Amino acid sequence: MKKSFKLYAILNFLVLLFVIYWNYSVGVKGLNGNTVSTLSSEYQNLFTPAGYAFSIWGIIFLSLLAQAIFFISRAFSKTKDSDFLSQVGPYLILANIGNGLWIYTWLMEYTGISVVVMLGILASLLIVVLNTNMERWNAPRPIIFWLWWPICIYSGWIAVATIANISAYLAKIGWTGPFTEITWTIIMIAIGTLVNLFMIYTRNMREFAMVGVWAFIAIAVRHWESIPAIQWTALISASVLFIAASIHGYKNRATSPFKLN
Repeated sequence: MKKSFKLYAILNFLVLLFVIYWNYSVGVKGLNGNTVSTLSSEYQNLFTPAGYAFSIWGIIFLSLLAQAIFFISRAFSKTKDSDFLSQVGPYLILANIGNGLWIYTWLMEYTGISVVVMLGILASLLIVVLNTNMERWNAPRPIIFWLWWPICIYSGWIAVATIANISAYLAKIGWTGPFTEITWTIIMIAIGTLVNLFMIYTRNMREFAMVGVWAFIAIAVRHWESIPAIQWTALISASVLFIAASIHGYKNRATSPFKLN
């Protein structure tokens, strides 16, 4: 087995452990007198979902931990088809380093820089998607479960977080443009919906889109009965994505990893 595979697997595991610890530490103690949630509240923008939506990070980190263990097991086994470790390793490590750096820039209130970092995380994850031709070939179940799905969930949330991050930055500098804040939020939900539909129909990444469903429902919950236009736009968008993913999954049921042989 190539030494680089082992190096990537070990580095990915260590970086991930540090990022989880760092997220927990600043979540409890804060930094610069801020926590992620309090600062998000300070930069009020209508795209930010209800607070419970951020609990998805627990699922993301658990799936990434399982993935990291899978990477190590493959790197140190005699299995020959582990080239994905070199396709994924450097970029996933960069994404996780970016995750930790984003927390720092956000809490230090370098909001503009945090947007750049977030875009870097998203770009790194999309490179992983492209390098592995993710969800576009009939991979064995371990690859689907432990390589594809954690990245789908991670990148799906980062895509939503990127829009929210940009919205927070614009709110901080007081930029509104030619539309009202409600109209801008509806436009951003529409853009998010199109991005998720694109990932369903061109990449078969239904799991990516289900994260969008989660986020849009949380946006609707936050604005329930207070801003009906956003509430219903978010609910309709979530419904469209759920239905699209369900129909796509049904049409492609022959390639489902849960199909009985």
